[in-house]
Amino acid sequence: MSVWNFFSRKPHDLFLEFNPLGSQWSMVTWNFDLDSPKKRQRTVEIHGSKNNLIQWIKNNKTELTFFENKKVIQKFRLQGHQEELLDLLNISIHSTIKYCIEQNQEFMLTPVSGAITSDLQAETRALQWVQVSFGTLMKALENLRGNNDLILTAAFFSGINPEGNERVLRVIIFNLDIFYYFREDYSLQIVVFDDKNLGQGSSKTPSFQQRIKVTKPQFYDEIIKMLHTLAKVGEII
Repeated sequence: MSVWNFFSRKPHDLFLEFNPLGSQWSMVTWNFDLDSPKKRQRTVEIHGSKNNLIQWIKNNKTELTFFENKKVIQKFRLQGHQEELLDLLNISIHSTIKYCIEQNQEFMLTPVSGAITSDLQAETRALQWVQVSFGTLMKALENLRGNNDLILTAAFFSGINPEGNERVLRVIIFNLDIFYYFREDYSLQIVVFDDKNLGQGSSKTPSFQQRIKVTKPQFYDEIIKMLHTLAKVGEII
C-alpha cells in the first residue's frame, strides 16, 4: 500500500479505534465551509471522554488526518485511490450516523402527556409538509449521485449541543437548515429555516415549525430516510 505515513501507526488501526459508542455530540460534514472551490472534504467527529475527528481532504494532494482533542495524532498522504481506506472512512460516517439515530429511538416511543385531538390534526398537516419537503431534498440528492459536476454540501449534528446544552438532531442541506429538538416533556419540536440560496444562516425566521406530541415516530422516519440518502450519496467512491 503506497501511503506516506508521518508516524508509525497504521490508518486501519486508527479507524478501528474510532468508535461513536458513548459519544454525546457527533458531527459529519460533506464539503462544508471550504476555503477553495477545488477542494473536496469529508469530516466525522465524535465528542465523548475524548474528542476524535477524522478529516479527508482532496485538493492537489489527498490527505487523511486523525485528531484527538483538536491535536493531530496521525497524518497520511494518500497516493492513488486507496479504496480500502475510503471504505473505512465511509463506514465511520455511516456508523456514527446510525449510532446517533438509534440513541433517539426510546424518546420517540415515549408518550407525551396531555396530547389532545387538535394536536393530531395539526401534526397530520405538518407531516404532509415534511414529507413533501424532505422528498424534494431526497430527489435533489439522488441527482447528485454519479454527477461529478455537482458538489454535495451538507452537515449533520446530533446529541447534546455543547454550546446550548440542548438535545438536538440538525441537518444542513442545500437551502434548508433542519432542527429536531428533543424536549424535556418528550415532545419533538421541529424547526426549519429556508435560506433560499442566500447562504447558510441568512434566514432568521423559520419557514416551518411544529411541536409534535402524538406522531413522533412518523416524523422521525422522515429524517431517517433523508439521512440514509444523504450518507449514501455522500460516500467517497
